[in-house]
Amino acid sequence: MREPQIYNGTLKRDTDNRRFSSYSQMENWNRQYNRGNCNTIGPGSDIYFQQNIKASRSEPDLYCDPRGTLRKGYSGNKSHKTIQNRYSFYSTCSGQKPVKKCPVRPPSCTSKQDPIYIPPISCNKDLSFGHSRASSKICSEDIECSGLTIPKAVQFLSSQDEKYQAIGAYYIQHTCFQDESAKQQVYQLGGICKLVALLRSPNQNVQQAAAGALRNLVFRSSTNKLETRRQNGIPEAVNLLRRTGSTEIQKQLTGLLWNLSSTDELKQELINEALPVLTDRVIIPFSGWCDGNSNMSRETVDPEVFFNATGCLRNLSSADAGRQTMRNYPGLIDSLITYVQNCVAASRCDDKSVENCMCILHNLSYRLDAEVPTRYSQLEYNTRNTFTDKSSTGCFSNRNEKMMNNNYDLPLPEEETKPKGSNWLYHSDAIRTYLNLMGKSKKDATLEACAGALQNLTASKGLMSSGMSQLIGLKEKGLPQIARLLQSSNSDVVRSGASLLSNMSRHPVLHKAMGNQIFPEMTRLLSSQTGNTSNSGDIMSSACYTMRNLMTSLPQMAKQHFTSSMLNNVVNMCRSGSPKAAEAARLLLADMWSNKELQGVLRQQGFDRNMLGSLTGTNVLRNFSSRF
Repeated sequence: MREPQIYNGTLKRDTDNRRFSSYSQMENWNRQYNRGNCNTIGPGSDIYFQQNIKASRSEPDLYCDPRGTLRKGYSGNKSHKTIQNRYSFYSTCSGQKPVKKCPVRPPSCTSKQDPIYIPPISCNKDLSFGHSRASSKICSEDIECSGLTIPKAVQFLSSQDEKYQAIGAYYIQHTCFQDESAKQQVYQLGGICKLVALLRSPNQNVQQAAAGALRNLVFRSSTNKLETRRQNGIPEAVNLLRRTGSTEIQKQLTGLLWNLSSTDELKQELINEALPVLTDRVIIPFSGWCDGNSNMSRETVDPEVFFNATGCLRNLSSADAGRQTMRNYPGLIDSLITYVQNCVAASRCDDKSVENCMCILHNLSYRLDAEVPTRYSQLEYNTRNTFTDKSSTGCFSNRNEKMMNNNYDLPLPEEETKPKGSNWLYHSDAIRTYLNLMGKSKKDATLEACAGALQNLTASKGLMSSGMSQLIGLKEKGLPQIARLLQSSNSDVVRSGASLLSNMSRHPVLHKAMGNQIFPEMTRLLSSQTGNTSNSGDIMSSACYTMRNLMTSLPQMAKQHFTSSMLNNVVNMCRSGSPKAAEAARLLLADMWSNKELQGVLRQQGFDRNMLGSLTGTNVLRNFSSRF
């Protein structure tokens, strides 16, 4: 039987005649996305934080364009006789223009590698059109819709008859799905103001139609998003979401909020208005988390509503102010962790909402050590004071220098048995969950988010980096899961894994554990031709730094893995690689020459002091060992 043509939302078919309810499901969901303001897991000369934050692909703005901005922070450190310039790259997904502050670095091989942060990731593209089911009373059998136009539909919105109001809204939703120009026409005719007003209608059919129309109107339209905000659309949508019990209306409203969340100008208002209702009415009830004291109702939440809500929060978590507010919101992080843990336990690692949850957790871990007081903060403060006091006597200068270079091994702070809120972000149970997910998931975005969260936790220069690295590599034995990322066909995933290993390799306590598992992978990466992809420079520089750190501690093991193809590739990087990869390659070769056990490998390949000097940019190769 032929389906009746109902102007009740959007329905799309692909070439195989399959039905999809949104563009995100059909066209974008499995598509390779460009990195940009959103999935920016930015490069770092030596280290970087990963958002996206892939802060991330969300329905409305999950998929992004060019990778986000790179912020290059710089600070100077003096240690012993060597002056070091440390700097980190921060990649952001918030649509800002790239800002680079280039530190002046002396042409010396004593430069120290910095940790790599992957900043919050959000997307500036919308992915979700609204799909709604119209009441059986509103269809082409009751009212002739074939002659409708956008001007007539906008007039219907002001009708006293609720049936005509719904027909007008459904027609606008349907037409905006098929015709981009209809969005501008509705805006010019003042339709957005009328649709926002209909969110207050007592009729659920009208509410659903108005929410679906607004959802499609703001899809990829910054003008309509800002107009919706100007017409008080955000608080009206949030108020309706707070009081409605209709699943279909909840789907449309959460989809609308997700689409709105891709615009930076709206994020602060959405954080203030939408975060509480999304968390209390959707995230917490659906996740299954309970603090044991809450009287919150446990009404049933539809999986699509939860998916939309996590997509919205995924984008909001990329904003600096939003990140801190979300960390502090009661029950939010607890619920996200609980949901991911439950999915891992149930072998649902590729659940689409798991990706959103992990991207939120990834974003919230960005600069955690600097923005949130942790047990590591207090331990580091006490330790530094102790070392400073003792070093003033002249007897403990070596230990103080180790503090400056992360070369210390101190007892880790005792963990809470029942972590809450932001304490979850660096708890061993969360780390274990991330590693389990990395070992089982087949979704690149989820793998990248897991690695990005761990990368951010290991990217500081203090005790947290050392503690998290030991927790990941030694206690939880996560090196095999991380090494698996390096074999991915997705360069974003490879970059995330390589950067995480680069961060971890700064700590000598891990070198022995990393040796057998990581040397072969680094050799393979440095021997391969990565091409001119946007990630090749990041991957190669991270591989060089990791190899450089490990070979200093394990020269005999390193010799077994050095091949002529690897060395030739490193030499070529010095000459024609990206600036970041070229610098890392020069440091690697210089340190090899300074190590007597490794110098023979270079001589066997025909290198001498003069040749190495020309490659590394210095005429005299000093005999030193740089390790951090």
